[in-house]
Amino acid sequence: MITSQIITSFETYVDDTTELSSDQELTLANKIYRRVLNAKVWEFLKKEFVGTTSGATITLPADFMNMLENYGYTDNTIEQGGKYVFIGPNLTPYKVVNWSDRKQYRNDKQVCYMDIVAGTLNFPQTPDSGLAVSFDYIYKPADLTLLTSPVFPSDFHDIIYHGMAVDDYIIQQFDKARSYASENKSMYDNYLADLSSYNSKLITISM
Repeated sequence: MITSQIITSFETYVDDTTELSSDQELTLANKIYRRVLNAKVWEFLKKEFVGTTSGATITLPADFMNMLENYGYTDNTIEQGGKYVFIGPNLTPYKVVNWSDRKQYRNDKQVCYMDIVAGTLNFPQTPDSGLAVSFDYIYKPADLTLLTSPVFPSDFHDIIYHGMAVDDYIIQQFDKARSYASENKSMYDNYLADLSSYNSKLITISM
């Protein structure tokens, strides 16, 4: 569904009792959309950054949300579940350390840290220039417009208007909206569980 259809479904569920303007409905749709996107680490939000070293910093992607942990690197010297940036033809791992710990690693070569405020990935010891850089991250999709759709499969788009209906009750406090609040919350939770189940099926478990 495109967002205008989602909003129409929302209006059907609240039986036109909402006093929200069209702009407010779109804002509410995006609020619920963000709530769903932030609910867990979704497979459909994973992306790979590919770049080249040039100096001591790399600019993070414009859609960067957070870096993914490494779960499948075959080198057993790599901490499974740690965050790494891979550099050069041999994919040399650079461990991502906390920003607060950066000074402790100022003399270490194979580490880096994120400066979220500056939007950069920083290396205490500058790597050679012109080397390939890659890492996996969670990206932030663009806000919904009336003509765009959520990034997850259409089978689960209903979660947004059910979530909108729950929040609309809080905003409006109409008796009729109140009477359906628990039903819509239950439907929202059910769709979130279904989406989580779908997500788990996209993950391959190594034996």
